[in-house]
Amino acid sequence: MSKLPEPQPNDEEGKYRIHAAVEIAFVLRAIMKSGALVTTYFGSGSDFIVTALLEVDADAGLIIMDSGSNPALNERLMRSQSLTVVSSQDGVKIEFAVEKVDAASFEGRLAFRIPFPDSLLKLQRREYYRLTVPVLNPLRCQIPLPAGGYIDTTIGDISLGGISLMGEYAGLQLEPGRSFKGCRIQLPDVGTINTELAVRNSFPMTLRSGAVIRRTGCAFVHLPASQEAMLQRYIIRLERDRRAKSGEPKS
Repeated sequence: MSKLPEPQPNDEEGKYRIHAAVEIAFVLRAIMKSGALVTTYFGSGSDFIVTALLEVDADAGLIIMDSGSNPALNERLMRSQSLTVVSSQDGVKIEFAVEKVDAASFEGRLAFRIPFPDSLLKLQRREYYRLTVPVLNPLRCQIPLPAGGYIDTTIGDISLGGISLMGEYAGLQLEPGRSFKGCRIQLPDVGTINTELAVRNSFPMTLRSGAVIRRTGCAFVHLPASQEAMLQRYIIRLERDRRAKSGEPKS
């Protein structure tokens, strides 16, 4: 079963978080009018329903959300103390959290009433959409060592904004605030990226297997337009392959 999306690190998340009620209402009304699907996670992320927004009223401080198709899940949702609501607007991920839900009626059918959120996460730039690198065909980043030579690191996900590195490496201090010039990433069938990486965050994360591994988020520094174009080609190819394997329709 799907799990609650892991929260993004605060320093990265802040760039995309909206606090103005007028802007939040605009985004949520756009989702409602487009009929975009909304996934609501609850029960510590172990349960979810797929639904839709029916009414957005910023003045009254409430949102009306349709109920799900499973009565048992609807009952559990109403007993939940917190919800995380995830949807999209024009292909851009939207996410917000609330801590209360009440049963309501909308046009004669069961619905849910939730508070208007204090803030909303919106990934403003679609090109920063991160893609997980296939485990069977891992991507490596070579980072120069102070004493000379390079060390191979494993990339977990990639976007036009940067990469995440998985694991810890002897002799390499992956601490927030540090930067590394002359890093190299070989993109299969595309070319080699030569860039400076700036470490933005580093924290332990638990994998599905239960193993704990360190994830280090790094940003590209002054990536040239020619290399950004190479990276875009690789990301498009990676996404196309992922969709083909999962059977998703092409967008």
